[in-house]
Amino acid sequence: MSEYQYYEFRAVDRRLTPQEQAELRKLSTRAEITDYQFTNVYHWGNFKGSPLRMMEQYFDAHLYVATWGRTLMLRLPRKGFDPGSAHPYLAEKGLSLHKKGRWVIVTFEAEDEAGEDLEGEKWLASLLPLRQELLAGDLRCLYIGWLAGLREEDEFEEAEAPPVPPGMRSLTSAQAALAEFLLIPESLLEAAAQASQPLAPRAPRQALEAWVKQLPLPEKNKLLVRVMEGKDPHLEQELLQRFQKDTRGAASARAPEDRRTGEDLKREAEAIEGRRRQRVEKDQAAMWERHLEALAAREVEVWKQVAERFATRSHTEHDAGVQLLADLKEVARRRGTEEAFTRRIHLLREQNARRHSLLARMDQAGLSRS
Repeated sequence: MSEYQYYEFRAVDRRLTPQEQAELRKLSTRAEITDYQFTNVYHWGNFKGSPLRMMEQYFDAHLYVATWGRTLMLRLPRKGFDPGSAHPYLAEKGLSLHKKGRWVIVTFEAEDEAGEDLEGEKWLASLLPLRQELLAGDLRCLYIGWLAGLREEDEFEEAEAPPVPPGMRSLTSAQAALAEFLLIPESLLEAAAQASQPLAPRAPRQALEAWVKQLPLPEKNKLLVRVMEGKDPHLEQELLQRFQKDTRGAASARAPEDRRTGEDLKREAEAIEGRRRQRVEKDQAAMWERHLEALAAREVEVWKQVAERFATRSHTEHDAGVQLLADLKEVARRRGTEEAFTRRIHLLREQNARRHSLLARMDQAGLSRS
């Protein structure tokens, strides 16, 4: 497999200045650079820049996809995101946190030994809404990041699981994309969601109005000026978080503790996967029974189809005909008519005695003379 590395950086809250674009150009002569984006693909060699430094200075999101792993970084303003809320979910692998000045950078990582789905271009657009969700106080993506670490590190198994955010049974499209990006099995997500409470309903307009009315007038004036200046893209999330904290209280807003360990989660995920396999096998068995019943009801017609397929020169048609014979063999076994079936196979083989390739196909399917 050839080496593949995809780098994408995105500025969300503001555009890059011409000077910043010139600085970024020094890092790579091949990169595509726009007012909001920096993109580069490597099939040999390595990027000389530091993704973390670039996030500190220029960008709000970074995606990295390589043959051996994948990374997502999101930069959040400290005044809109409390780093302490992420601490229960941090792990050596899976989810980490970096603080720099007025920024908090959240990093999601996953190893990919198989090197599958190497299309970096398709990911960031679907993952970018996670940034706004975090700023709105939605911590579900952090729990998904912790699950990514659990998937890779056996030492996590004995550790107690972190608080389970509400709404894990009904992920947003961005959160579902993150779980897929981090290669988390559906069974592990389902096991984790068992301890999750439903999402709280959105506050009615009357409650928002009542909260705004009790704000001191000087503070309201400052907030209105900030709105008019248009320099704070996260003011809405900041106000909603304040509203939630004031009206529900920090204690009631906390996610419930999950007393399960990582080993418990993995065991539950294995049980879920086992039940899923049983359902699939049961469905497949039912489909097989219906197929055989239908085949038995039109057996005369099926034998004619076999003859028609064998009369062609197409190997594909021959394979299809042999498969029909294999199914008819099972029908004969169930009816107790194997002897009559064997006689018809003998006749078919005699009619096609010089077609060695076709006879070999029949032998492989267990349709020999004996």
